[in-house]
Amino acid sequence: MSRKETFRLTGSILAHIAGTMVPFFTKIVSNYSYALKWSKAVRTADLDKLSALFRSVVPNAKLNGFSTNAIGYFFDFDFPAPVLQYSVGTTIPPGSTQFTFSTPIHRAIARALLPFYRALKSSSCYAAAVAAAINGNQLTRLHTLLRQKIASYALKSIEIDFTGAALSFKYKSSKFTYRHLLFREFVG
Repeated sequence: MSRKETFRLTGSILAHIAGTMVPFFTKIVSNYSYALKWSKAVRTADLDKLSALFRSVVPNAKLNGFSTNAIGYFFDFDFPAPVLQYSVGTTIPPGSTQFTFSTPIHRAIARALLPFYRALKSSSCYAAAVAAAINGNQLTRLHTLLRQKIASYALKSIEIDFTGAALSFKYKSSKFTYRHLLFREFVG
């Protein structure tokens, strides 16, 4: 049995993650000082600072951990077996640059993603439909569902990536593409 056959993304997993991402993205969008501190901590790979900033917004979030590669960040959400861990993050693809993470671009991505995460959080039907599209490798359906909520011209592509989705954002003010990823992290 393959990894794909043993795992099914559910709407409840997406809704749970959205419950954490909505307040975080809201803070990034609404508080420029916070967003600046977040970006600086990403660029310097300061996990202690990132942890303190994150916990100041979502103190009760149940995370298995989080990480940074100085060009992005990832939150790892803890779930019971067989899921174990599902991750979400925003990053510049590795190999493109180092120690770069733009506050204005991050805020624009957060602003674009907020309606999507709000819908995942508030509508079990929408969350289940997104999960079903990913599970069924139905890219056209996923594209339709996400475009209903993410109106940004900067969203250039949507891909299904094994157990999740990869959204690529490209803004004119940056030479880099940023990717927002949702995926199952395999832990051993």
